[in-house]
Amino acid sequence: MIDNLQIEKLNKENFLPFGDIINKSFSSSKLSINQGTTIRHHNISELKLSDQNGIPAISIFSGSPREFPIQIKIMEKHPISSQSFLPIQNHDWLIVVSMEKNDLPDLDTLRCFHVDGSVGITYKANVWHHPLLVKKKQDFWIIDRIKDKEISSTNLKEYYFKQNEIRIIKI
Repeated sequence: MIDNLQIEKLNKENFLPFGDIINKSFSSSKLSINQGTTIRHHNISELKLSDQNGIPAISIFSGSPREFPIQIKIMEKHPISSQSFLPIQNHDWLIVVSMEKNDLPDLDTLRCFHVDGSVGITYKANVWHHPLLVKKKQDFWIIDRIKDKEISSTNLKEYYFKQNEIRIIKI
């Protein structure tokens, strides 16, 4: 049986088990810098990028929209590091996450969040999430871990759903 996945409004509390929301309103401290001309919204999201000789890197992902209804058939996680997504264009987007059970995504805990286009997110290390889901063609600054200037396959695990596990997102 294929179940529908409800879209929830993203907030700090419901996303906390999975990571951080990157938005200046979530700044725990604000510092005046640059001779008083700039406000630094300090330490909004902590990153874990350098374990096992990882190299912190900034990339750009160019996402293409998927057709609705979207079938959720895969989840991935990065066991060694966090991963941040910062939208370049102000287009709303979606994220799908789940808790973990026996080193696999716990499909009973799948959640879909609507993300405002002015907001970024950081997935904690080892959090199961769906690959990028955009509603319009959209670019993102990505801050994550690479190894030796290459993409690290040791930091990517994927889970492909069985036919009876597929979930659907409708708008």
